Amino acid sequence: MNAHTIPELRYAMSREAIIGHDTAWKVSSFGVAQYLHGYDLELLAAIEEAALKLKASHAVHKHLDLTFITGADRYIPEIKELLNDKLRLERLSDMMGTKLEPYPLSIVGSTVTFMNPRDGAVEWHCDGVPVTELVPLSISDPLIGGHLEIYCDDSETGRAILESGRDLPRNKIMRIDHKMYYATLGQFLGVLHRTAPIQLGSRVTLVLNQRSVAKPYVDDNRMFYLAADNDHDREWVNELADDVWTNQLPAYRRHAQEHPMPKPAVEPVSGGARESW
Repeated sequence: MNAHTIPELRYAMSREAIIGHDTAWKVSSFGVAQYLHGYDLELLAAIEEAALKLKASHAVHKHLDLTFITGADRYIPEIKELLNDKLRLERLSDMMGTKLEPYPLSIVGSTVTFMNPRDGAVEWHCDGVPVTELVPLSISDPLIGGHLEIYCDDSETGRAILESGRDLPRNKIMRIDHKMYYATLGQFLGVLHRTAPIQLGSRVTLVLNQRSVAKPYVDDNRMFYLAADNDHDREWVNELADDVWTNQLPAYRRHAQEHPMPKPAVEPVSGGARESW
């Protein structure tokens, strides 16, 4: 794998094309792409083997109809190796158009998801983390369902449709089928998406999360959202607070100083309301 070569792509779409309008809350204009990842297949096989052994004791199923091991790199060293691989991060940064780093919270840096008719998939949602890479560890053959669906419109519009009990219009849903040896990189923060329910078969996926080095504060992981999956562990609350003070706030202030808001031109003040009488 070469960090500075363009990988073989199956899909690619900008963030603005997905949402339908320009956005400010983002790390770049990158939306989603699926590409030949080139990762060590023996390493990925070792990760899946370890995850399957840990599933009964470490996997949870409590939020968004998803069964997964949260903070999986805490238990599987091979995940930590891939998560922090310098060449991988350089390659993803080139694709994203901004320098990336691993997401810092121990419970969110990585997950292994187990999807099948019994374990569920994942319901419509917007990600809290800014940048996510999905790496299939195994995909059954056959597999009915289990593909990535992305709502191509404003996420609040989509949420309102779902809240009313209606289905999202099919002509606004982009489908991306997962494929072995190909990873999917997405900036899904503020992008409504889901995994289609699996009717037959199964998929095990490694999820690696990243954020922008320059804009670590571009993040939608609210505390209640994190707690929905991690109410059994509160150490992450301290990690989050420390990160806000040591990384997010200084970066936010630097950006504000480097990009001051333009001041409106001073216009002459009229004589007052009486002039319109």
